[in-house]
Amino acid sequence: MNSTFLVLFLIVTCTSTVVSLIFLYLTSQHNYVTVVPANQDRDFPAKISTSTNQSRPINVTSKPRHPLILYWGLPWGAAGYTPADGTMIDDCYVTNDRQKLSQSDIVVFHYTVINKRLIPWKLYRTADQVFVWWSAENPAILKHAGVDLSLYDGGFFNWTWTYRLDADVYRGYGYRGKVIDAVAKGTKAIDDVIKKKRKLAVWFVSKCGATRGAQKRLEYSQKLVEAGLDLERIGKCFNNQHLMPKGSKNFRETLRQYKFYMAFENSINCTDYVTEKFWFNALKNDAVPVVWGTPKRDLLRVAPPDSFIHVEDFSTPDLLAKYLNFLNRNQTEYRKYFRWREDESITDEKMISMIKEKYPDVKPLERPPSICEKFLANRGRKSIESLNKEFILSNPKECYELATNHKGA
Repeated sequence: MNSTFLVLFLIVTCTSTVVSLIFLYLTSQHNYVTVVPANQDRDFPAKISTSTNQSRPINVTSKPRHPLILYWGLPWGAAGYTPADGTMIDDCYVTNDRQKLSQSDIVVFHYTVINKRLIPWKLYRTADQVFVWWSAENPAILKHAGVDLSLYDGGFFNWTWTYRLDADVYRGYGYRGKVIDAVAKGTKAIDDVIKKKRKLAVWFVSKCGATRGAQKRLEYSQKLVEAGLDLERIGKCFNNQHLMPKGSKNFRETLRQYKFYMAFENSINCTDYVTEKFWFNALKNDAVPVVWGTPKRDLLRVAPPDSFIHVEDFSTPDLLAKYLNFLNRNQTEYRKYFRWREDESITDEKMISMIKEKYPDVKPLERPPSICEKFLANRGRKSIESLNKEFILSNPKECYELATNHKGA
């Protein structure tokens, strides 16, 4: 009996050894290198957890049934910018664990988490994976930060995920369809908005002059003040940052006292660049945005109709100041900038129809797909030969110019 068990044991052991040798041989012929263990790559932690919230578990023993999105590191090294492990975005799972690289269908690189230390890429990659470059910053800010996009020339990235409408996946700061769901609607709601108005105009700003745009917007705001506009300018640029309202509730309550918010971007004519200054500071806090920097035509594609005032419509700062002062005295005319909210049944589709009717040559952005929806619908293969050409040089030169003598970021 004992000899029989011994023979069986030897047979099993030999078979296992042969199978292991065959496996090692086959894997040695693979063109792709498996992921480097985290302790050999000290640029990023092995596993990044950004939340303690409950999430759905991922089966780590085999490739998930749903597509898997891997976020490669934390933007700026800070938590809160990426979903928690196990979160589902539409029909895709999310992970922040780089050890799941070989399981991942989409690998997202924020511009702050990839650099020349990882190029050339020597980790795992297959032709079916989609490598995505993610940035919410405009070209001038990237240039000021010393970001060299030429490192990725030759097709390292497949998609861009940015605020631009021609990005492979749109990730803007806002969208009319979302903002309409975030604000109160109806005649009474607008009555309440108007009743809270105590002051004329405000601008919170702390980036003073790193870019040419940041420098020019300060100059423009000064001309508005000189033209007689009662504009409160608060922040580091005016050495009164202590006046900045503290806490989100206080911030919002403060903003809602003002009729206008200066949504002045830190860049000039960067394609589709519309930030939280417009969406959050102004629209979501019941102030009419006065826009400088974003091309008006780009803004018409994404904003609620007749919801903003643009400096392009005024030949001089003096004329703009006079118009704002006129609206301050005329509640009926001022109220027209809230008409998009007076209809309680307003929808994104209705607003799109309104834009098309008033601006026939403008193509409004319709609900953009998520990165998961884009992946599931994608039927082609793309690689980006030059991020620099696609994201930087496709803008007017003034978009990515830096200031000659700037005060800081």
